[in-house]
Amino acid sequence: MTQPVHNPPEKSEQTPVELADFAKIASGDPAEMLKQQAKRLRKALASRKMTVSHTGSLELLAQSHGFRDWNTAIAMTRKREPVRIADLGIGKRFAGSYLGHAVCGQIRGVTRTPVGGVYRIEVHLDQPVDVVTSERFSALRQRIASRINEDCEPVLANGTRGPGLSVDLLL
Repeated sequence: MTQPVHNPPEKSEQTPVELADFAKIASGDPAEMLKQQAKRLRKALASRKMTVSHTGSLELLAQSHGFRDWNTAIAMTRKREPVRIADLGIGKRFAGSYLGHAVCGQIRGVTRTPVGGVYRIEVHLDQPVDVVTSERFSALRQRIASRINEDCEPVLANGTRGPGLSVDLLL
């Protein structure tokens, strides 16, 4: 077994955080904090002779925090105002969850069902999700139709709360 190579960082001049950046960080803006972390990650990797693009550092950071990608991470850090059914529209982008997976995608359709307060939503996800928990096989879904209530929470056909797609944030 080979030993992992550890390249010590080269000495570099520490650049002070610019005043404007510091103000954003001090205000507790989570998106700005993540961006600064990605910037520091990129510099740390560069000091070890590992080249990573700006986009690559954002993606790595998002995944290190448990998100699928940078878009999902940034969407989940925004201030959350409840999404209502009236806010939804065809072509709008959203972030939410589906069967325990964080998802982002585009709304393809919203229709009212005969059950009061229940709507059918059709979406196309940016990345397919595996809806099976078995290790023996997978069932990837990228196009989803689900029922939601007026608060964009998943419900069953009779209107009671259940598993499915929830729309948490419009992007």
